[in-house]
Amino acid sequence: MNTDYNKDDERFVAGAKQLLDRSVEDLDVAVTRRLQRARIQALDARPVRSRWRVWVGGLAMTAIGALSFSMWLVQPAHERPHTLALDDMELITSAENVDLAEDLEFYHWLADADTTG
Repeated sequence: MNTDYNKDDERFVAGAKQLLDRSVEDLDVAVTRRLQRARIQALDARPVRSRWRVWVGGLAMTAIGALSFSMWLVQPAHERPHTLALDDMELITSAENVDLAEDLEFYHWLADADTTG
C-alpha cells in the first residue's frame, strides 16, 4: 500500500476532517453522553487476554525451538560422496590403469550384462 499522498488527497483528508469536526460540534449534549457511554461499554466488553495464554504460547514456541535445534545438532553423519569420486578419478587416471580407461565402455557393458543375467 502506498502511503504517499498527493495534493488532492491531502485536500480531501483535510476537508473530511473539517466536516467531521463540525458535525461533532453540532451534536447536542444528550447524544454526546450516549456516545461516550456506548464507547465506555464497548471498551469494557472487549475480551481480556489471559496471562496464562501468553505464557503457554511462549513456552510452546521455546519447546519447538529447542527441539528443532537439538534435531539439527544430532543429524546422522552422511557418507561424503566427493571423496569416493576423487578416489575413482585417481584410479582411472593412474598410469597403471590406462587399459581400464581405454576399455571403459566394455566394462560398463559387462557390468550391465552381469546384472541382467
